[in-house]
Order: sequence, then structure tokens, then C-alpha cells
Amino acid sequence: MTTGQIIGLVIVLLLTIFGGIMISKKSKSHTLLKWTGLFFLCAILLSWIFGAGYYQGGQLVAYGMIEQGLSDIPTLFEQVVDIAGDKLIFLLTLGIFYGILSKNAGYKKLVLNIAKKMKGHEGTFVLSTSLILALMASIFNQTFGALVFVPFLISIILNMKLDKLTAFAGTFGGILVGVFGLLYGGEGAYWFNQYNNTTSSTGITYRLFVFVVAFLVFGTFMILHIKKVLKSKKANELASDPFLIEGVEKKAKVTPIVIILSIVFVLLVLGFVPWNALFKIEAFDKFHEWLFNLSLTGDGNVKVFRILLGTDASKVAFGRFNLFSISAVMLFFTCLVGMMSKMKFDEFLNYAIDGIKKILKPATFIILGYAVLMVAYASPFVATISDGIFNGLKDITKFNPYLVSLMSMFANIFHVDFGYTGFVLAPFFTTTYALHTEVIHTIFTTLFGFAGFFVPTQIILLIGLNYLNIDYKDWIKYIWKFLLIMFVVLLILFTFITYVF
Repeated sequence: MTTGQIIGLVIVLLLTIFGGIMISKKSKSHTLLKWTGLFFLCAILLSWIFGAGYYQGGQLVAYGMIEQGLSDIPTLFEQVVDIAGDKLIFLLTLGIFYGILSKNAGYKKLVLNIAKKMKGHEGTFVLSTSLILALMASIFNQTFGALVFVPFLISIILNMKLDKLTAFAGTFGGILVGVFGLLYGGEGAYWFNQYNNTTSSTGITYRLFVFVVAFLVFGTFMILHIKKVLKSKKANELASDPFLIEGVEKKAKVTPIVIILSIVFVLLVLGFVPWNALFKIEAFDKFHEWLFNLSLTGDGNVKVFRILLGTDASKVAFGRFNLFSISAVMLFFTCLVGMMSKMKFDEFLNYAIDGIKKILKPATFIILGYAVLMVAYASPFVATISDGIFNGLKDITKFNPYLVSLMSMFANIFHVDFGYTGFVLAPFFTTTYALHTEVIHTIFTTLFGFAGFFVPTQIILLIGLNYLNIDYKDWIKYIWKFLLIMFVVLLILFTFITYVF
């Protein structure tokens, strides 16, 4: 790393600190947007200072300077739509699903009935909700799959007269815990392992430890906050549900909605749990092959399920669902709920469009978060900075878990895709420090989850805070003690597994 690059890096760091202080002190609105914009600007500036490069094993392959300027920004956003299109479509479909569902009399009654029955057991309900979502996020092959029931659960929590921070913590927070202690799931973890010749079992004991500790600590803070909220008469004053439950009919039938939601849940679990990869269960793959080869004719040309369900469905058996798969499931049941509710076609379209509008802001922040990634993708400066730091060491072969952790956290600011971090950085570490592969795997995996709680470029955080209209500063005030405790826990864990075990 040259003197000029060091000076440039220090200047960017100082600008970030100054910008962060100004946002924290002066900003009264759009705080999260400003934070995301600040890191987007930092990424642009870093592309002007550092050359691009990728690691091949332990060696950096330098591509020279690839500065990102004003005319590149539209192209970056075009690439965002391409790389994050499945998430955008999924989120908009989720909006349509709940736009229709929230107008169904049975659904409204179901939400209020559960909220009423859980009165006096608020802490138990929120903890249970958080645990289920954490397990889903930790095991599902697509993290976003865990979002399907989040609007439903948020409506229940808010109707229990709890505040929106509790609603966020009990739903999105649970998903963040699942990513923090990631066990077998996540599309990012799949690619991380692919690039580094590791498996989901690498360091699993350490990640399980992090999952358990994180949930216990997070759950304790949730319970303490809930008790405080229940004592305050103004606690729910500012809480707002995007899919507000209004005009409940006492005679409405709940059973059909319970059946539909149960079927969606079963399909969600069957679709996103990697049965073959995780449990060596091949039955779903074999059933899928048989089903999509069924033909109405002897020559096998009229394969009825392939025609009805489409080409994409023919490629994804249970255990291999993608976000398009679950989007199709939600669209089917959206239409079914519309027919059950006897909605006129124009009413159906109006409710669907209204649902899209309510989810549009969180969807926009997916684009902004991925825009930061696309700068780092178009001009991969993270690997160049890493190479400059580690090649400056007197003994590069001496493993330092704290320096690796620092580099991992730096990457997490700009890499909202964990798999991309695995591609850019991990080959260097797993090659140079081959004897410490489990430690490296644990550091990168857990710190990506840790960053998800507070780094304002991480997608789940961006979606959740915008969905519930929570100010970023309010969330940091809520979560900072948890972050401090888990930071200490991680430091102790990394120290023990490096120098003791």
C-alpha cells in the first residue's frame, strides 16, 4: 500500500466519521437513507484511490484502476436490478399477498383472536416468534424465505399493544439472529463454501454456540423492553402497521385462512430446507422428477405438470426452492383468497396495488443497499486493501484472528452479499492460513451476521426498519448493549479457538 493510498484511506475514514456525526446530530428525517448514501459515496471514493483486484489462492491479481464516476451510476443501478431482481419481485409479491389478505374478514379476525389470546403472554409469544424465524433463517437455503410470515406476525404483535421496536425485534430481529449464528442455510453461505472448498459443517459447533448465546442475550433484552413497554400507556402511540386490520366482522370464518396459511408454511419449509444436502433425503428429488415427467400421451411429449407449473418449477424440487418459487405460491393463494372474499376484479387490483405501494419503500432500499455492493463489484477495491494490509506484515504466515476480523467487518460494509465476500477475500485467508480454516470460516460467517444488526447497508436491516418506519438512531439505542455483549463474546470465542483449542 503506497503512502498516497494510506493518506486517501485516512481521509475517507475521517469523512465517514464526520458524515456519521453530522447525520446523527443534525438529521431529523431520512436518517437511514443518508447513512446508506454516505457508504455509497465512500465506495465511489475508494474506487478512485485503490486499484481493482481479485485473489487467486493466496495471490492478488491486480486489474489496475477502475474508477467509478457520475456516468457509471445509472449502469450500477441497472446491474442492481439484474442481481437483486429475485428479491425485488419476491418483496413486491409479498406486498400483493398481504394487500389482499389484509382485506379478508377471516384473516382480520384471526389476527385479532391470536392477539387477544396472547394477552398476558406477550413475552412468550414474541420470544417464540423470534426463535422460529431465527431457525428458519439459519437453516433455509434462502434467507428471504423467512420473511413470508413477517407481516402477519407484526400485525399480531402490534395488536397486542406492543411498540414497533418490539415488532421489529420479534420478527426481523429473529431473522438477524439466525443469520448471526448461521447453521446450514443462506444462499451467501452456499457460495462462500463453494469458493473456499468448505462445507456447512465447517466450524458448525462454534456457529451453534454463537446462535444460542445470541438468541439468549437478544431474548433477554426483548423481554426487558416488553416489560417496560407494557407499563407505559404511550408505548404504542407511534406504532403503525402497514397492513392495518380494520372493520372486523364477528361472523367471519377463520378456518379457511388458517388452512391456507398452514399450507403456505408447509410449502415454505418443504421448499427451503435443503433436505438432500443436509439430511441426504432424496425422496423429494425423486418425486419431483416423477411428477414433471408425467405425460398425457404415450410419446411423453405432453408433460402436464411441466406445462401447468412452468419451466422454473420443473428445475426446483422441494429443498431447492428459490424466491421465484415461493412468489408463485403466494400469487396462487392471493388469487384464491380474492375469490374466497368475493372481491370484484377492480377491487382485487386496487388492493394489490395498495399492497405494492406499502412495500415499495423497503423494496427501494434493497436497490440502495445493493448499489453499494455494485460499486465494490465493478471496482473490487476490498481485495486490494486487504492485500496492502497483510503484505505489510512482517510475518504474513502468522495468523492474527483480530486483523482478519477487522478485514471481514470492513468488507461487510460494502458487501451485502456474503457469497461475494467469500469470492473476493476468503481464498486468500484459507490458502495463507490453511491450518485455521475453521476459525476463518467462523469469523467471516458470524461477523457477517453481526454486521447485519447495525451496518446501514445490510438488506434485512434496511427492509425491516423501513417497513415499520423505525428511525435508525432509535434502533441503535435499542440494540447497542446487545452488540457490545456479543462483540466481547466473539472476541473471546475467536481467541479461544485460535490460541487454546
